[in-house]
Amino acid sequence: MEQRALADVLVRRGVLAHEVAESLLAQQREKDAPLVDLVVGAQAASEEDVARALAAECGLGFVTRIDPELVPVALATRVSIGWARGRRMLVVAEDDRAVEVVVADPFDTDAMDALRAVFDKPVRALVATTDVVIDAIHRVYERQEAGGELAPTSAADDGEGLADILDSDDDAPIIRWVNSLFAQAVKQRASDIHIEPEEREVIVRYRIDGELYVARRASRQFMGSVVARVKIMAGLNIAEKRLPQDGRISLKIAGRSIDIRVSTIPTSREHERVVMRLLHKTNVLLDLEQLGFAGRDYGLMHQLIERPDGIVLVTGPTGSGKTTTLYACLNKINRPNVNILTAEDPVEYEIAGIHQVPVQPKIGLTFASAMRAFLRQDPDIIMVGEIRDKETAEIAMNASMTGHLVLSTIHTNDAAGAFTRLVDMGIEPFLVRSTVIGVLAQRLVRVLCNECKEPYTATPWELVQLGLDPERGQRRLQRTLGPAYQVHGTEYRPLAWTGPGAPTLYRERGCSKCENKGYVGRLGIYELMVMDDVVGSLVLKNSDAQSIKRAAQAQGMDVLRDDGARKALAGLTTVSEVVTATQEDVVLE
Repeated sequence: MEQRALADVLVRRGVLAHEVAESLLAQQREKDAPLVDLVVGAQAASEEDVARALAAECGLGFVTRIDPELVPVALATRVSIGWARGRRMLVVAEDDRAVEVVVADPFDTDAMDALRAVFDKPVRALVATTDVVIDAIHRVYERQEAGGELAPTSAADDGEGLADILDSDDDAPIIRWVNSLFAQAVKQRASDIHIEPEEREVIVRYRIDGELYVARRASRQFMGSVVARVKIMAGLNIAEKRLPQDGRISLKIAGRSIDIRVSTIPTSREHERVVMRLLHKTNVLLDLEQLGFAGRDYGLMHQLIERPDGIVLVTGPTGSGKTTTLYACLNKINRPNVNILTAEDPVEYEIAGIHQVPVQPKIGLTFASAMRAFLRQDPDIIMVGEIRDKETAEIAMNASMTGHLVLSTIHTNDAAGAFTRLVDMGIEPFLVRSTVIGVLAQRLVRVLCNECKEPYTATPWELVQLGLDPERGQRRLQRTLGPAYQVHGTEYRPLAWTGPGAPTLYRERGCSKCENKGYVGRLGIYELMVMDDVVGSLVLKNSDAQSIKRAAQAQGMDVLRDDGARKALAGLTTVSEVVTATQEDVVLE
């Protein structure tokens, strides 16, 4: 469907405001990306909203799921999988009068005409989202090809390489099976794929929203072939099985470009273990407003990244969303009159207007050497992936003192720990005091599925766990409550609870929308410490992290658990998620 016509339909059906549609159309022309992707990425509407509008415009029914077991394989496969995928159309039923199809684009009249010719019958159409149609196509055509112990158990998708792997006609079972791992992982929003040799079988696990789930199993006899296939795709040495290896794979899956980092290690079970990190190149970058900051923290963070100089650090364990936060900051301050340079390991997302350098320690291109080179490139803002050593820290501080804003990450448990970590690296406290302007600590918690989350009355112990015991005073409770949040297009408002009594909290239950997990996606919880006179004086005295933290709290800083409590009260997440993410966080008064 032509993009302007689609925009007109969405405006006419009340899905988009006219101004929003025009803005997204302008972006679509500039980026040459599908309008639907931009609409969903900007959270202006969901893909389901768009599909429902198209169905209503054409006077057709809308379906939210397709049961592949009810679709006759012989009927559906009268057209090739490549054609079905390309047209986003699946034949699902036939009777004496017509053939029934489910489509993502009901305006594709050429495809409808082609089906009339193939089946020599009128075509009845229903509408579903692209994801629903494509997933059903994979599962139905999988039943045609399944056979042997290695047959995929979740989705079957063909092909490899930069051509879309779902469009390949390669019949090799190992290739099909490995490709199906990637396709299913993308569909289920997995961030990592683990391929693990066990005593009698191969186990594949996906990490989804921070949790590992068993996705499929195969006979152990295929482990060597699976690992060899992954190594070939990643450009690794298939003969070397005694040493760890690292590589990369670039794929296109269902129209989306995916970069995959591959790591293999030898194990005691003969075969190697493989872990793959999936990086979605075409993901829409989040704006700073979408990260879930409380009102105070958002305002302070915005002020920090608009400063002309200084160092802003983001801290937290691996996988806590630090890179996403840094990219959101860069996205916010990325303007034509600003020169932004980044040194990353690796470059995970490419941002227009920003010049990004992947570090390569093997050839001497480290974070430190990249930053030295940056200072000769007339930068305004520098982002360095991580401050790991004294050399990198010293160069970052030198850049800050010569009029540059530096953004980076550092590994500590909380915001106060960043100051003591820098001193431990050998940086003088007066340099830390004069250059670091703010430290953001963060964790990720899973977001409750809005369709099935279950309300209940909080227990006294849960309130104590969240630091919300009414006996501890109203001031703390009032400070923990905050503004509304926009998450996945839904607004959440914290309860106006000030104790005594118990508020309503929510817990996970599970439904078809969240695949019975109870959660959909993740959200950050934050602790933002700004270098003010009080904190600065303690840094100069080389005080311990706990003393610095107490002083910052007295100035109004919320610790990680405070922000987690705020989001639990808002119905965004559960008490257990908050407590698990902030176990080392002691509530201090």
